[in-house]
Amino acid sequence: MHFSDYNSCIDYLFSLERVGIKYDLKNIKSLCKHLGNPQKKFKSVHIAGTNGKGTVASVLNSIFVEGGYKSGLYTSPHIIDFRERILINGKKIDEQYIIDFTNSLITQIEKISPSFFEVTTAMAFKYFADNKVEFAFIEAGLGGRLDSTNIIKPEISIITSISIDHTEYLGDTIEKIAYEKGGIIAENVPVITGKIPEEAMKVLKTQANISDAELINSDKYAKFHNRRVIKNGIAFSIDTKNLRYKNLELPLNGNFQFLNIATAFSALDKLTESGKVNFKEDDVRKGLLNIKKNSGFFGRFDVIHNYPTVVIDVSHNAEGISNLESNLSQFVYDNLFIIFGMMKEKEQYKCIHQIEKLDGIIFFTKPDNKRAEEPEVLFSKAKHLERAFITENVSAAKTAVFRKAKPGDLILVTGSFYVVSDFLKIFNSQL
Repeated sequence: MHFSDYNSCIDYLFSLERVGIKYDLKNIKSLCKHLGNPQKKFKSVHIAGTNGKGTVASVLNSIFVEGGYKSGLYTSPHIIDFRERILINGKKIDEQYIIDFTNSLITQIEKISPSFFEVTTAMAFKYFADNKVEFAFIEAGLGGRLDSTNIIKPEISIITSISIDHTEYLGDTIEKIAYEKGGIIAENVPVITGKIPEEAMKVLKTQANISDAELINSDKYAKFHNRRVIKNGIAFSIDTKNLRYKNLELPLNGNFQFLNIATAFSALDKLTESGKVNFKEDDVRKGLLNIKKNSGFFGRFDVIHNYPTVVIDVSHNAEGISNLESNLSQFVYDNLFIIFGMMKEKEQYKCIHQIEKLDGIIFFTKPDNKRAEEPEVLFSKAKHLERAFITENVSAAKTAVFRKAKPGDLILVTGSFYVVSDFLKIFNSQL
């Protein structure tokens, strides 16, 4: 088997999803050994957490890019293009590199049958090593302890948040999930935490003590002054042990972003304190302002159209969806229409309960993904059926909503990365 064009190569990589999720480190270690252990050839920051890890990784990466460092960013899943997952200084991985990498690894892939995520993680490590990045920000895919990314030895580890999610792999209690997320805590490597529930923090403290890892709670370590919501984002001044910045702006909506900023700046403080990096104030300021360009960051309560207002948001669990209410309070609109779909393994009752709190008209739908829940099942779990409809796919949902929506209304597309992805493909093709 040999690939000469990008589309057939990507189709082959996506076909590896049939293997399912492999929650162990055997295959990734085998792949990386075959590749010469590229993960050992660059400095890294490892980020896990139920929510916020993509934001924290993207904030730090953008600041490093503005600071003149060659910076790699590995996140998942993508929204439109597979290449969104692997960036260097804001530029997506080359199509030809993906083809060449896959061809070089075909024999090994066919031999050990790794998952899609295992192969793409190995690809990211090799791409960063080949291009001699100075730092790479590596987002864990699932959990931490046995996630494919957990073969790096980072300069710092970050755990952004912990709530119930992926219970079939991580456990059905906060303590069990904390143990899995805390598996990224490395020997003698500082670990930064976001705002973590008390019962989860006890677990993380035990793990940090065992690993002789300094644990920094960003909720206490970073102090805000004059924090406020502005048009299309937030503004704030912030102090940590070694850093002090005034009147910074981040072009991302939502009060919950202050939690992510506290986590990111606590990590920036510890990296700076180590003497391994140094930044001018202007680097930090531009890093925040240019997060979308430098980190390819979008899909987090982004307004993509006006009259009617259309907002896309990739929130896909109860904690993330609960933040939507405060975000919507910043908007003035007549009626709210919600296009909503979920994956089968999610806490559907809790998420639907949060969505119904928004007092909108809900169009339950199904993205084009084998793990997606049927809209009839989601509908059956709603309480206010008089304000809910069933649509067979995202295209049908979009058509139905736009028939009803008036210029003064707001359309929210949420519940899954895959719902947002399908919607954007349809929406952009019709512009």
